[in-house]
Amino acid sequence: MRLLSKILWSLAFLAATFVWMVLFEHGFSMNGFSKGMQEEWHSLTSLVSGSPKK
Repeated sequence: MRLLSKILWSLAFLAATFVWMVLFEHGFSMNGFSKGMQEEWHSLTSLVSGSPKK
């Protein structure tokens, strides 16, 4: 149970870090956040999968 707790806290930390990074880079508006989230998610997935950026 302790391992599950550590995994969940780590995932929460990574998600919060991603959200703050998007907010600071793309602005604190809903429009900037949604477009930034989409851009950063595509960048992250292409980095992980090894496919070139579109």
